[in-house]
Amino acid sequence: MIPNYPESTRRTFARNVLENTLRMNRGENLMIETWSATLPWAESFELEARILGARPILLVEDEATFWSAVENAPASQVARVGSHEWAALKASDAHMFFWGPYDTVREQSLPDSVVAQIDAVDHEWFRLVAKHGIRCARWDLGRTNEATAREYGVDVDTWRGELVDAALVDPHTLQRDGRRIAQGLRRGKEVRITHPNGTDLTLRLAGRSPRIDDGVIDADDLRTGNVVAVVPSGVTAVTVDENYAEGSYVGDSTGVMFYRTEPTALPAGTWTFRRGRLVQYGFRTRAEAFERAYPRLGPGKDRPGLLSVGLNPKLSRSPLLFDQGRGTISLTIGRDAHQGGKTRTPHFTAYQLLHGATMTIDGETLVEAGDIR
Repeated sequence: MIPNYPESTRRTFARNVLENTLRMNRGENLMIETWSATLPWAESFELEARILGARPILLVEDEATFWSAVENAPASQVARVGSHEWAALKASDAHMFFWGPYDTVREQSLPDSVVAQIDAVDHEWFRLVAKHGIRCARWDLGRTNEATAREYGVDVDTWRGELVDAALVDPHTLQRDGRRIAQGLRRGKEVRITHPNGTDLTLRLAGRSPRIDDGVIDADDLRTGNVVAVVPSGVTAVTVDENYAEGSYVGDSTGVMFYRTEPTALPAGTWTFRRGRLVQYGFRTRAEAFERAYPRLGPGKDRPGLLSVGLNPKLSRSPLLFDQGRGTISLTIGRDAHQGGKTRTPHFTAYQLLHGATMTIDGETLVEAGDIR
């Protein structure tokens, strides 16, 4: 289970998210949702919200009761949300979600009917927060467990420590670096990524607007509908010209593949591109999920997609946040339409990650040996 953390740490976390990420004001309504594994954090969050002058409401999903419902209740009712909860969400100015459940292995074996209901709830939640401009933050400490840590080759205590430490970083420092990288990605034409491990890849930019996830939901985010922040945050990303990529990209740590809806750990590997297409690939260890899925996929699977630079100095090994470590460069292939690109290959995106690389845009160095300049 999740270890106990000092109250001082929990309250410092709460103040940082309340004041800097959600930008809560006195008199505003705040909905806090948590699973039982992270209830102490949610309680500290409620306390700090009241000290700030906000008006919190706390909803708790008990994990043991949830799994009992999976076994005993009609599948259509397990994840159903009532109109009273939707009404509370619509009446909220901000929403904090301590995500769960803790048993993610058991979650992956849920019946399809339950998964469909959860997906429907998620879609409606995203629709409502975007429509009503509800500022939202999500934290994943409640999903850290030994099984997932083994899958991604990390120590579970290291993972949890990073999630806490990185969530305490002042996001305004991430804003500064994020805007510098975004400026280059917005104005530039050509990107070159090099590394002593053999990486030498040239990409072209398409004049698209980069996205900065810096842990602050500000006026610009609200105007563009970017109302959901994952805590901790720290990445600047943009989709590249899908028709141009020349050279090799050699990943140096475990990445991730999204096929259909489930994320799967992807071993570090080498991608070689010619004329905008992935023409050769190989991995350090067996990539069974990739090898099963990739040959069956349609057009677009071999195109470059999202390019990103991480900003957070306290992240390096956290699953699904690998790309946010400061100076980390990540590259995807496959579907990128959901990120502002043109490739609509259904339900497939694969990430490779690289630390210590140098990235230049039109000859100007923005990242040198893994350090943002």
